Amino acid sequence: MEFKLIIKKLNNTLNESETDTFNSWYNESPEHKAYFHRVKQQYENTPKRVETRNAWAKVFYKINNKSSKAGYLKYAAAITVFLAITSLWLLNRNAEIYLDRTPPIVSTPKEDKIEVGTDKATLTLEDGSKVTLEEGQQFSAGNVSSDGKHLIYDATSNKKTIAQNILDIPRGGQFYVVLADGTKVWVNAETRLKYPVEFIPGESRKVELVYGEAYFEVSPSEEHNGANFIVMTGEHEVEVLGTQFNVKAYEGEDHVATTLVEGKVKIDNAGKSLNLEPGFQSKLDLKTSELRITPADVDNETSWKNGYFSFKNKSLEDIMKVLSRWYDFEVKFQDKDLKHIAFNGVFRRATAIEDILDIIRQTNEINFEINQKTITVK
Repeated sequence: MEFKLIIKKLNNTLNESETDTFNSWYNESPEHKAYFHRVKQQYENTPKRVETRNAWAKVFYKINNKSSKAGYLKYAAAITVFLAITSLWLLNRNAEIYLDRTPPIVSTPKEDKIEVGTDKATLTLEDGSKVTLEEGQQFSAGNVSSDGKHLIYDATSNKKTIAQNILDIPRGGQFYVVLADGTKVWVNAETRLKYPVEFIPGESRKVELVYGEAYFEVSPSEEHNGANFIVMTGEHEVEVLGTQFNVKAYEGEDHVATTLVEGKVKIDNAGKSLNLEPGFQSKLDLKTSELRITPADVDNETSWKNGYFSFKNKSLEDIMKVLSRWYDFEVKFQDKDLKHIAFNGVFRRATAIEDILDIIRQTNEINFEINQKTITVK
């Protein structure tokens, strides 16, 4: 059984099939039960100090020879069970990590500190007015209301024309929306979502992911006179009847990825259609318009929605890109070769950026320098 199921068990986010897998593993032997309870105890105790040097020395290793050009190239870190447990410990923002090989990463003024992302968004109403949504602020107008963490639309309409709203999630933000048909949408950082405030009965329910990433749990078509649900990203469309899936279409990326969790969806691009099954991902190459379907690690692709980062053999460039959206910082690489260093690891999104960088730095092959809102990889 994969360790990530233990993490999900601790956070009560297992689905039905995952629960069956976990229970089967848990009841298989006394050793499995004992192991789970050790991890649970470590999680609940959240120690204030974590001695990591010796442990990291055991789990980090090289996978490529040194380059004669740069003196070092393409190192990889195998961050296994220890990383997963340590990242849970680091939920304590005051945790102290003893590092006696390198100086502290950051010493920036408090006002320039890179903070963990929060629930925040900007809602643009049909008249063009903008509303700031953030924790502690209430908002209500027409059939929409917000408590600062959720945006809820009520279903009330027999209108022929429907107004559109736009939800912008900045870097360092996320938000949760319930559309008028009951569809639930988790919206990730640096994302723009456009959608109708209501849906016309019997007609296709269309929303537009202008850019960014969102996870959809679609209200079944049988509850809406058979009306299907369509997510548009440019010419690329995802058509569903009722299912759960993730769409990633960030600006600057060279592809659009749709990962199916449950149900069935049809992917359409410029007249070409493909059906997607659970556990698979469609990937549209924006340069060549090639549309391919491949097996997907669903938990890895949707981990952000459940409150953690999951990096599986990801390059440092890709990791820093993901982190920069959530923590809202710019990233620079002193040496382009550093971009290709690969890591595996799991981190809670509530973990301070300094703690994540400290863990990556334990390879002793790279370092980080923070200057206000810019992180330089050295």
